[in-house]
Amino acid sequence: MNSTEKVNALIKIDEINFFINKETTNEIGLLTGNSGIALFKYYYSKLKGGVKKDNNNLLNTIYNILEEINNGYNYHTFCDGIGGFGWSIEHLKQNDFFKPEDIDFLDDLDEYIYKKMITDIQTGNYDYLHGAIGNGIYFLSRLHKEQSKKYIVELINELEKQSIKEADDSLKWESVLDIEKGTRGYNLSLSHGLASIIAFLSKVYKAEIYKEKVSELLKGSINYLLKNQLDFKNHGSYFPSWVCEGEPISRSRLAWCYGDLGISVALYLAGKATNNKEWEQKAIEILLYSSNRRDIQKEYVVDAGLCHGASGIAHIFNRMYINTGIEKFKETSEYWFDITLKMATFEDGLAGYKAWHTEKYGGWVNEVGILEGIAGIGLALISAVSDIEPKWDECLLLS
Repeated sequence: MNSTEKVNALIKIDEINFFINKETTNEIGLLTGNSGIALFKYYYSKLKGGVKKDNNNLLNTIYNILEEINNGYNYHTFCDGIGGFGWSIEHLKQNDFFKPEDIDFLDDLDEYIYKKMITDIQTGNYDYLHGAIGNGIYFLSRLHKEQSKKYIVELINELEKQSIKEADDSLKWESVLDIEKGTRGYNLSLSHGLASIIAFLSKVYKAEIYKEKVSELLKGSINYLLKNQLDFKNHGSYFPSWVCEGEPISRSRLAWCYGDLGISVALYLAGKATNNKEWEQKAIEILLYSSNRRDIQKEYVVDAGLCHGASGIAHIFNRMYINTGIEKFKETSEYWFDITLKMATFEDGLAGYKAWHTEKYGGWVNEVGILEGIAGIGLALISAVSDIEPKWDECLLLS
C-alpha cells in the first residue's frame, strides 16, 4: 500500500473498531460472534500499542461469553460454538494475553468437546466449520494437555474409517453438498471439504503425531484432489467446488470458502509440513494463475468479507506473500485490499459494510463477526498495514 492507501486503511480500522464496540451480539462463535470479536480487539490493541481501555473491552467480551456458557449454552462447533471459543482463548494465551492459570476453565470443557467431535466424525460429519475437523484444530492448540494427543489420534482413526479408497489408493470423503436437495458428493473446499482435511492432517503431521498413518492419509487425499484438476485454460479455475456424479463439472469461484485459493493454501501447508516440494510448487502455480483472476462479476466477488469477499482474497495473497516473498502476491493483495476499501458504500452498514446473503436469507445484512463481517475485514486490514504477524488466520486454516 502507498501512504494514502495506508492512511485510508487505518481510518477504516478505527471505524470498524467503533462499530464493534457499539454493536452487541449474544452469539459466542469464533467465526460468527463474540469469540472472534475478542480476537479483533486483541489485534486492534496490538496495533495501538496495547491500550488498557482496549484490553478491558476484550476481557468484558470474554466474561460475557463465559456467562452464556454458564447459563447453559452448549453448542460445540468451531465456527459457532464452544470449540471455537476454546481455540480463541488458547490463542490469546499463546500470545501472552492470558497466563496458563487464567484459562483452567477450558479443562472442564475438553471432554465435552471431545465427545461431540467423535460423535460428529462417527456420523460422517467431518465438516471444518460445523463438524469434527474444526474441533480437531482446537485440540491441536491444546497439545500441552496429555489427553489432547489421544483425542487427535482417535479422530484420525475415525477419519480413516470414513474415507473411501479408490482403485489407485486415492482417498475421498462423502458429504452433503446441498441440504435442501439432499445431494451428496465429494466437497473439495477449505470451508467444508477435502482441503480442510488436508490442512488438518498437515498440522497433525507437523506436530509429529501418528506420522506414518497421517502421511498415508495425506498422500491419498492429495492424490484424489490432484486427479480432479480441471483444464484451467478452458474452465477458468484449477478445481471445481466439488465432484458429484451426474452433475457437470464447472469452475469454482475466487474465495476463501470454495475454490482454488483455499485449496492452494492447503496444498502449500502440506508441502511445507512434509517437505514435499512438488505439492508446494503446485500451490504456488495455482496462486500465480489466480492472481490474474480480477473480474469481480466473473469471480462472484459481491461483498468485502473474509469468507467469499474481497478482504478474504486480499488476505490470502498477503499471507502467501509473507510465506514466500513472491512480489506478485503482494501486488495482488494490494489490488484486492483497494477493492475492499471501495466496497464500504452502505450508509446503513457497519463502517460502510454489509454482507451479501441470497435473497432467501435476507439479501444485504449487517454482520459483525470474522467470517462474513467487519471483525474479519478489520483483522485483514490490520495485517495489511502493520508488521503484526496474522497468527489469527489459523482459525481459517491459512497458517
